[in-house]
Amino acid sequence: MMGWSLPVVRGSEGLMPERDPVRVVGVDGRLWGKRAGLPGAYPVACHLLDTAAIAGALWDAWLAGTPALRSDELGVSRGEARRLVGFWAGLHDVGKVSPSFQVLVDDLYEGLISESPEFARDQPVKGLAHNEVSHWVLVTALRELGYPAAESARDDVAHQIAQMLGAHHGRFCPALKRRELRDPRGARDGVGKGPWEEQCRAHVAVLQRLTGASQALSARLSAPVAVVVTGLVIVADWLASQESFIRARMPGPGWSASDQDLEAHWAQAVADAPQVVREAGLGQADFRDRPFEELFGFAPNALQDSIVRELPQLVGGPGLLLVTAPPGDGKTEAALYAAGVLARACGVGGLGFSLPTMATTDAMHRRVERFARRALARDAALTRVHSMAWLSAATAGEAAVSAAGGDVVVTEPGTSVEAAQWLRGSRRGLVAPLSTFTIDQGLTGVLPVRYGVLRLLALAGKVMVVDEAHAYDAWMHALLVRLLEWLGALQAPVVLLSATLTGESARSLVDAYMRGAGHSAPAGVLQPCYPGWVFADAATGIVHKPRAVRSERERELRFDVRPVLRGPDTGRPGHRLGVVKELLGPLVDDDQGCVLVCCTTVAEAQDTYAALADWFAQLQDDGREPPELRLLHSRFRTADRAAVIGDCEAAFGKDGSRPRTVLVSTQIIEQSLDLDFDLLITDLAPMALLLQRAGRCQRHRDRERDLHGDRRPAWAGAEPRVVVLDPVKADGDFSVPAEWGTVYSESLLRRTHLLLRKLGASLVDVPRDVQGLVDAVYAEDFARAVELGAESASAVIRADSERIAEQAAHRQLATLVGIDPPFERRLHDLRRLSNTRVPVDEAMIATRLGADSARLVCVYEHGGGRWTLDEQGLSPAPGLRGEARVTAPEARLIAEHMIPVPGPWLGEGTDLLEPPPAWIDNPVLRGWALLPMRRSADGLWHGRIRTASVQYSKNLGLT
Repeated sequence: MMGWSLPVVRGSEGLMPERDPVRVVGVDGRLWGKRAGLPGAYPVACHLLDTAAIAGALWDAWLAGTPALRSDELGVSRGEARRLVGFWAGLHDVGKVSPSFQVLVDDLYEGLISESPEFARDQPVKGLAHNEVSHWVLVTALRELGYPAAESARDDVAHQIAQMLGAHHGRFCPALKRRELRDPRGARDGVGKGPWEEQCRAHVAVLQRLTGASQALSARLSAPVAVVVTGLVIVADWLASQESFIRARMPGPGWSASDQDLEAHWAQAVADAPQVVREAGLGQADFRDRPFEELFGFAPNALQDSIVRELPQLVGGPGLLLVTAPPGDGKTEAALYAAGVLARACGVGGLGFSLPTMATTDAMHRRVERFARRALARDAALTRVHSMAWLSAATAGEAAVSAAGGDVVVTEPGTSVEAAQWLRGSRRGLVAPLSTFTIDQGLTGVLPVRYGVLRLLALAGKVMVVDEAHAYDAWMHALLVRLLEWLGALQAPVVLLSATLTGESARSLVDAYMRGAGHSAPAGVLQPCYPGWVFADAATGIVHKPRAVRSERERELRFDVRPVLRGPDTGRPGHRLGVVKELLGPLVDDDQGCVLVCCTTVAEAQDTYAALADWFAQLQDDGREPPELRLLHSRFRTADRAAVIGDCEAAFGKDGSRPRTVLVSTQIIEQSLDLDFDLLITDLAPMALLLQRAGRCQRHRDRERDLHGDRRPAWAGAEPRVVVLDPVKADGDFSVPAEWGTVYSESLLRRTHLLLRKLGASLVDVPRDVQGLVDAVYAEDFARAVELGAESASAVIRADSERIAEQAAHRQLATLVGIDPPFERRLHDLRRLSNTRVPVDEAMIATRLGADSARLVCVYEHGGGRWTLDEQGLSPAPGLRGEARVTAPEARLIAEHMIPVPGPWLGEGTDLLEPPPAWIDNPVLRGWALLPMRRSADGLWHGRIRTASVQYSKNLGLT
């Protein structure tokens, strides 16, 4: 083998080193790669071979169907591409063949340099990470194998592969500068020369020989392919780093790293690797071509039938399907059927279904599971992915391992925790062939966070379904646009579902996907049909004509707008609570019916519930039987909220018992929960959300008439009625309540208020009028269209200016912190995919989504240092008694008592307990806050959040 060093001469193919003969040496088995928690040192050569073998098994079982890897970009045959990727994966830890790494275990390093003093000539550098050393030394190693060199990292093929492999701990290292590229090993202290360089060559040579990767890459990879390969290397490394896997392969007595030893180790690793991949749940889903009726158990409606008949004729490869239809029109089944069509046409082996919230994800998970049982030709892992998914019964096995730590991953402490969470916890679910997940899990893939490439890898070989595509603000929409650009570049098929998506938003999403797929021409005047669908073909660049369909749930609804006053004086005529009581009068006087009261904030829902509870108690004192009263919002303990949702689905679902009830809720009710009420009373919200909520009003009326006769009470009326509580001041002028904060844009609320006023008593035809109403709220000529006076027009212009500025700021923030588009030339430096000048973490997604992103657990003090999870003192709080660890059942118990709260609540002034070591060391509980609850003189339990005293009750939640 030939080595190279300075000086260099310029040639037609870039930097060409002068070559000198080098001494060929064998692999030194004393160089360790893994040590912590093992019975002895594990040679780095063994770990490199293990990782290469598992990478090959991952290619076979999981990534062979990934469109991005089926392209011609590698410039080699499929077989050679597999060998190359395995070879590269094995190279990832070559940086451990350096003094700066070997010195980390004193006795092993001292033994090495005492037996072979030549290794001591180069001094280690404290803090120099081995992944960074891999990046530097592999530039040289790959050039020696024929990978083209260049004067700058922008064009250097060897450097790109080296930078990819240096990112196996989740972040890309900085690109080498021109002077560093001339002699990477010599430009960095602590890397090692002489015997270190010889051993690097020896390890590379063994890997190349055993993997058979004889052909050098001739041109740089595109950014999407680089992302997929980097992600594969990370997963292969983690699988090969599991303690159980390593222990079974520890070299025995007499092992010397001879050619025969290494060949035997390689043969065993290759034989065992497929089982390792299967145990990780990685593989492909094989979607059978089955009739719609067999998949779902019923005949398709008009929307579904149109997709069944026409979509297969349009699909010849990857593309984007946009489906717009009212709630209850069967979009979910349409999407699942279309996913099978797209998967077969593209050869992908997975399905990912994303939703806005944990609750909607949990509900959708059951539907995807039913579909998968009928659609798949063979078994495939199905997981759900969100921060609390491990609590679900379906993932109990994962939960137990995740909460208790599971099989140790032998690597650096920070990386070990991350690897354990991915491979053994709920986060692994994103790479499973079938997954349901909250949208933040996907959007994090376009933030420059550590291991962000794994998110993109997970989606690269799947059909991704995005439900509730209308539900995001400007920040989230901008990130979704960026994600669609990447999915287009990865040739991953996409299905978008929406009940109320503006035409402009629809065009921006379709255009983004097509840009990523390499088609610069925009969708132009694309106007989605409502209800209907449109398919954009990524292979040809054609956006097919939208297909309009007839809704089988056509109906007319009426918006009944009631001006309401707000404030503490509830006795005033026209006050919000007084109006709500008046509207509930027919239900109170009748013996049947159910009503939904939808509030803007959790506090408002709690206050409304408490006021109605007092009223109902008074009715009972007067000898009258009041309706049942329920409350649903996000700020309950996990177990309590799940019980409320379960009871609501049983009572108000498609086949619910429909008890005489008032349900008070927040907007948690409006997404993906199939609930049905006789009357909807709602605070004012943007028009699109009002129409979405309206889908919960008399949702299954026709079905009831067909199957059970009409069970609606007479007072419910001939058509669905949505009563909108329109906030006004004492003088009657519109005013957004201060307590609503920034939940909704004043501009959209004001425009919706004016549009509702213009509608008056007119009936709204659903679905015919829906698209027009949604678009009308955003129309540039809104003031003229609704014939505003000068004062109203001025108020709209002012609010519009604030909204436009805020949206611009959100888009700018997304541009600032998001990764570059896949076609951006600056991605010659892959570091831009994982690093930014602006601090970014995964919590940004949940925070900007408006979710309660912090995790709070109330613990109750009973004296003598005894803390419990309950007020009665029956359930001791695990970890607060000095335990070394929290077991899986204990972590589950704690999580059942967790309450989601806004992150700022846990800031200065909040009385929190210091988390115990057992929580800090637990991958699930790390970062959760403990709020001490103490009994006061009034006999009630209180805690303190910032300046407020707080309580928890099963009826109201955290108040």
